[in-house]
Amino acid sequence: MIAWNAILRAAYGDQFFTDAPLAWFPISCQDAGSGVFTLAAAALGYGLAGAGSARRATWHAVLAAVAALLVDVYLC
Repeated sequence: MIAWNAILRAAYGDQFFTDAPLAWFPISCQDAGSGVFTLAAAALGYGLAGAGSARRATWHAVLAAVAALLVDVYLC
């Protein structure tokens, strides 16, 4: 999340910080970007580390991305 926020701020991406009008899940493009960025980084990390099978590495990367998304939506 920190890396994605740094990228958005460096690119002057202020319009990404607008939340959706859903009270129960106020996601923004910035939040989704954090999840996607985390998915890519975790998949690369698990793949390079040889974390078992591809299915297991993918599952762990998806869990990391969902966790980053939820933290970004509800805590940041």
